[in-house]
Amino acid sequence: MKKLIIEVAVIVAIAIIAGGINNSVSHSRVAWIGSWPSLSDSEDDSTWNCLSCEPGDPPMLSLAEASALYQNKEVVFIDARFPEEYEEGYIENAYLLSIEADEDVFDQQYQALLKVIDTSTQIVTYCSGEECESSLFLARYLRDDAGYPHVKIFFGGWRRWEKAGLPVVYPAGGNSE
Repeated sequence: MKKLIIEVAVIVAIAIIAGGINNSVSHSRVAWIGSWPSLSDSEDDSTWNCLSCEPGDPPMLSLAEASALYQNKEVVFIDARFPEEYEEGYIENAYLLSIEADEDVFDQQYQALLKVIDTSTQIVTYCSGEECESSLFLARYLRDDAGYPHVKIFFGGWRRWEKAGLPVVYPAGGNSE
């Protein structure tokens, strides 16, 4: 058993050394120590590494596209986050439809939303940001189960919108930082 552990340690050490040498001589080497920008720090929001996305999902919007649609008062923005998050701040004029809330809460929010939208309404869903997929799940539900064909997803979400200085609401007790 001791011999096996030593052999594994030697193999791992050789692999680390070989990888280090390869990285040192490669023309596309990776920095040993570095600070890489995350998508949320980047101005290029045209791509998103969505682990749950599937072919045929509703289209994703960049910040510029979402902002342009926001100018059209007939487009409805729907916040897919939890009510507690919504109460801390949301995109101005957005409605709350928390896909992850209890069924009773979701149904109550959905019934209120039905008073302002119909199946011809253009809808943009959003949630916290790039790592949140609630907007994707809500968009799928609205399109596939509820019959709203004109649904898009702003994958930059609340964080990107707020950071860009676009219209937001901070309810009483909300945080503007």
